[in-house]
Amino acid sequence: MIYRYVFIAFIGSISLILISAGMSVTSTEVKAYNPLPTLSGGPGTGGLGDRTGSPISSGTCAACHSGGTFNVAVAVEIFDPVSSALVTSYIPGNSYEVTYTVTGTSSAFGFQGGVLTSTNAAGGAFSSPAGAQLVTISGRPYIEHVGGPSTTGVFQAVWTAPVANSGNVTFYGIGLGVNGNNGTSGDNISTPLSVTLTEVIPTTISYPGTPFCSNEPNQTPVVTGELTGTYSSSLGLSIDPTSGIIDVATSTSGTYTIEYTYSTGDTTFSVTVNETFTSSFATTICDNETFTFGSQVLDASDVGLNTEVFQAANGCDSTVELTLTVLPTITESEAVTICSSDTYDFNGQLLTAVNAGLNTAVLQGVNGCDSTVNLTLTVEAIDITVDLTGGVLTANQAGATYQWLDCDNGNAAISGETSDTYSPTAITGNYAVEITLNGCTETSACTLVDFSSLNELNINSSVVFPNPVSDVFEIKNSEKFGTIKSISLMDANGRVVKEISATDSSMDIGQLESGVYFLRIISESGESIISVVKK
Repeated sequence: MIYRYVFIAFIGSISLILISAGMSVTSTEVKAYNPLPTLSGGPGTGGLGDRTGSPISSGTCAACHSGGTFNVAVAVEIFDPVSSALVTSYIPGNSYEVTYTVTGTSSAFGFQGGVLTSTNAAGGAFSSPAGAQLVTISGRPYIEHVGGPSTTGVFQAVWTAPVANSGNVTFYGIGLGVNGNNGTSGDNISTPLSVTLTEVIPTTISYPGTPFCSNEPNQTPVVTGELTGTYSSSLGLSIDPTSGIIDVATSTSGTYTIEYTYSTGDTTFSVTVNETFTSSFATTICDNETFTFGSQVLDASDVGLNTEVFQAANGCDSTVELTLTVLPTITESEAVTICSSDTYDFNGQLLTAVNAGLNTAVLQGVNGCDSTVNLTLTVEAIDITVDLTGGVLTANQAGATYQWLDCDNGNAAISGETSDTYSPTAITGNYAVEITLNGCTETSACTLVDFSSLNELNINSSVVFPNPVSDVFEIKNSEKFGTIKSISLMDANGRVVKEISATDSSMDIGQLESGVYFLRIISESGESIISVVKK
């Protein structure tokens, strides 16, 4: 079976007629092929896609509309909205006024237009249509007639150019002249339109680091568009007229407008140079002190020049130099010896024997820093205790000089009694000793010697025989003493020179020197002293 398909579209009509016919038809079949729906506008609205004749077009309107002789033509004009001048190039992101005009001898016109990049991507966007409607086809922008055909043939919109580096863009368009017979016959289309605009990268300059601090390195401009030009600025900014490099260090602080002049125009950019600050001062500390300098804690090891960087209100560095002087503190040591009854004035502290050992005083030196004095205080201690044994007084301090005193006679010195022992006469009394050692003199407490408590026995043969004696004497009549506890022999100084067992009855003193000795017998009845003369 052979089919012939005829597509009929009526511009301005609300109906669509699809007729199929064939030779030797045995049946009639209606079949859709690239169908044209009921149209209330252009082909994009009717689902026919791009009919502008662009590289992605599905064909033009000539597939349906033909036979007319209206000499239809289509043109496009793109205007700069500020200057109203026609443009042949575009600046990315800028907006332009676009006017498509369809002319011919027909009484009404249809239209579709679009804009694509060289890669057939969307070439920007349309908005604010006048005498037209906006249509998006496969993500690309189009405008076309709205409703029925236009009697003016003028279709307008605002076009926003694509982003930078999109490349050249081409405006495509197709015009249709209709005869108004509610059919597709007797209509004709224009030749497809294509007008290309070149992308213009606007010439700009910038200095991304602004504002600059005066201690920063040289600054180089970033240029887009025309790369050949000259730079100029007001006095105070050190700028190379050819390269645009700013010597920040030699520039005066302030805000400057830099003008970049190139072959087709000029552009400007403002930069600011802020001053950095450097200041110096000095301070003095003692070597046991610290000084807080910004984030640093300085001590004696930081003597000399120190640097700290602060941030000033303008955001730039403020450098402060500090010269640190360190003064010494003084530490002295000394040792002093005092007698136990003396005092010592140690820088206002009255030291006594209880302060023996290490004492410290902190004074202020002539340089204003601490002066520490460590004093080791030694107290000359004298043993002033006295023992009383068998009527003999003995000073316990050795290696000193002595003077025995009569306490009952106003502590009068007892003539000739300068040894460490003293044997008073058989007179009850109070006695003391004055002891001198290493320049210190101390006096003992008075000691009572009570002869009435001693069972003094006369030198007779009833106890000691013989007496005087050359070597061995016997102790007789020991029963008089009761139970004897100890027997000892003392010299004139009260020192024990011989001891025998309490049960012995004789003592050999042949090895002793001649002189008077005292036999001391301690028993349950008391203490007895018997003089023994050694021949």
